[in-house]
Amino acid sequence: MRLLVDGGLPLGEWDSDTELVLDSLTFVWLVHLLEERHGIVVHPEAEEEIAASDSVGSLHRNLVRLLPGGPDREECRHAS
Repeated sequence: MRLLVDGGLPLGEWDSDTELVLDSLTFVWLVHLLEERHGIVVHPEAEEEIAASDSVGSLHRNLVRLLPGGPDREECRHAS
């Protein structure tokens, strides 16, 4: 989850169960990086679900749903 590190969160030892709390500034930065670097647009109707992600794994699952092709995309099958 390089985007989280770039958003100011320390890398440390993360796995999919690592608790995650996104403050509003980090969330806005994450959404910005998703669009700028990956062309992923988080529409207003998806913002609440993404912001409510409470672990690294749940954020990953919620973001995969935004990608064209959804969770079936091969490069998104790993947990970050």
